[in-house]
Amino acid sequence: MSLSTKQKAITYSDAVRAFNASDVQADLDDACRQLALSAVRLLDNFEYVAKQLHTIDLLGLTSPFKPQWISLRKDFRDLLWHFRSNAGIISGRLKMFCTVVLPLAARNSGGSRSHDEKIQVLRSYMSISADHAALTRNLVGNAIKFNHSLNAFHLDFSKFASQNAPSCQREMRALSQKLIDLENHIRQLYHANGKCTGLDVTHLAFSAFRLSGTSTRKTSRGRYSHQRLALNIPDLVSLGRLYEQLDLTRNEVAHAQYTAQVCHRKTDAITTAQTTMSTIVFDEMIAIESGLSLFLSIWSRLQCDCTDILQWLQNPRSHPEVPHAIISLLDGGHTLYATMADALDSCVMGIDPSHFTKP
Repeated sequence: MSLSTKQKAITYSDAVRAFNASDVQADLDDACRQLALSAVRLLDNFEYVAKQLHTIDLLGLTSPFKPQWISLRKDFRDLLWHFRSNAGIISGRLKMFCTVVLPLAARNSGGSRSHDEKIQVLRSYMSISADHAALTRNLVGNAIKFNHSLNAFHLDFSKFASQNAPSCQREMRALSQKLIDLENHIRQLYHANGKCTGLDVTHLAFSAFRLSGTSTRKTSRGRYSHQRLALNIPDLVSLGRLYEQLDLTRNEVAHAQYTAQVCHRKTDAITTAQTTMSTIVFDEMIAIESGLSLFLSIWSRLQCDCTDILQWLQNPRSHPEVPHAIISLLDGGHTLYATMADALDSCVMGIDPSHFTKP
């Protein structure tokens, strides 16, 4: 679907209305739960490949692969633990904004003391939130590094596997290259999402509805949940193009995976391990990206809302328009973030801490 045929950018009030619709709430909640399940399955798949590599190492054909894979598995567990922690932190900050900071700022109370209190609370909230947002950016950097390490291992193993399966060499090389292309596109997406200022609510809506599109609810009837919003406003055009390119690359990887799978013997341990490994590489990059891109868009929009409110409180003459977040709260008692917080809680609960206590 081209950008020209997609729905245009939505307004702040439209986004609030959408996020507070029961079907959209259910889709986001289910999508975050599915994201957590996908991450947990990846942990199990890492363990499965470790067993396959142990069998291959016993053949003595080359230097052992299992020790490095075990190290990658540990790195992924660390990445996933921090991902889970980040989701919980963001949920907590959003709940505080919705229940404390925003109602206080919207309160119609006179007196300079009350006014100063609003500004002080908001500034403190923004300062702490900025520190937490920095943790998310650090996590993105770690995800980029892990993607590269995982892809590098897959490339090395594919070269080894192709030597033992000459008839599949071309297919394995093609698959490895497509996974590298995917890694590069995702890295560009991370950088682009990190630079977005959140000035337009479409960025957050796009990230949320993109994730909710993975919902498995058969009864879903969300107006926005299963269609992409066009990132066709000036600040987001390049980001929209990156997402379109990512979709194309994902399809190319899927085709390359299928081609590689059908060419090897199902009884061959080496090529079977390579096939399983390529699936892990693909699933890990896609799953973590969808979550982290949402995290980045939440922080950007939250900072924008807080800045709008602070400027309105400090300089009402220069900024006479009531901020969108306050209008939404006063008009219907709704916010942009409550649904996000609940969905992130589902993600946190779906990644049980017991998975990180295993050796």
